[in-house]
Amino acid sequence: MKILFDIGHPADVHYFKNLIFHLRERENQIIVLARDKDVTLELLNAYQISYINKGKGGVAYIDRLKYIQKSCRLIDKTIREFSPELCISHASPYLAVVARYHKIRHIMFNDTERAILFKRVVKYCKPDVYSPEAFLQKKIKGLNLLPSYKELAYLHPDVYRPQKSDHILEKLGDHYILLRFVANKATHDIYTTQMNMAYKKELVDTLSRYGNVWISSESQLPDDLNQYIVETDPSYIHDVINNASLLVGDSATMSSEAAMLGVPSIFINQNRLGYINELEQNYGLVQQFMSDEAGCKKALETAIAILEDENSEKKFLQRRDKMLSEKENMTDLMISIVEKTATEAGLIQKQTETAS
Repeated sequence: MKILFDIGHPADVHYFKNLIFHLRERENQIIVLARDKDVTLELLNAYQISYINKGKGGVAYIDRLKYIQKSCRLIDKTIREFSPELCISHASPYLAVVARYHKIRHIMFNDTERAILFKRVVKYCKPDVYSPEAFLQKKIKGLNLLPSYKELAYLHPDVYRPQKSDHILEKLGDHYILLRFVANKATHDIYTTQMNMAYKKELVDTLSRYGNVWISSESQLPDDLNQYIVETDPSYIHDVINNASLLVGDSATMSSEAAMLGVPSIFINQNRLGYINELEQNYGLVQQFMSDEAGCKKALETAIAILEDENSEKKFLQRRDKMLSEKENMTDLMISIVEKTATEAGLIQKQTETAS
């Protein structure tokens, strides 16, 4: 098969890498279109996944509109030249529109309810759409629910193997707290209250009493916080999370990644997402708080309580095990979905006939 992927975020690289490896091993032809966002291209290079660079997006509305136009044009050009039989993305409205125009089957995964264009894309572009069981918008017509999380595509025990644990511990220390700050420039972050810099400094000052504090940040930090920045290959970030005593931040993805590894995580954000709700309510793996003054205060108190609990590590690993017993390897699910879709579209049969 000829398969086109559209990748718009670093997390998408992790999400799809094992599926891409699987498809490549079976001699499918793959083209990846990738937006130059944060460390996306670095990760693709690290995993030796070739790609076509879609360039950087923008923050201002006019820049966003320009990027939409540019992205759709490049997708259209690639489809005309490559003639893919199947398209795959994580909630890419650009690929949805162009794939619909060319009448190409599009498998879309999405776990973010605040993806503003999502409902309209599903309604008018009609991709095959898949979301976790915890997705809050269950009544969307055509939505398929999966017993898994996006992060289990690359952090399920069947596929995740720590690579640099000894190196990470030597560099960061045996007991450290990881802070994650996102840029909050995505469309779903517009009009939301965010952690201010004074609070970020308070987190560093307070949590430093319990171990080394390290920061992973999408945006530039003031000079007095630069000494805390984690300097490691982006492809090893999950080893950094895996060895942390606690994760605190405003990234839903990284909070969920910590949960998959049994690391306590505190999510401070105005957005409420179904999978984070489930990880908190059903498994106790994530504690989430609003990013207003009261929420930030409570989040810090909870962080201290976790760090002062001598049984914290054991508790969270047990909670992780319970979660894993009820959820499936997401890569295995994606492989099954691709095979099912290809069979329905007659692509697998076509491959067999061609080979014979």
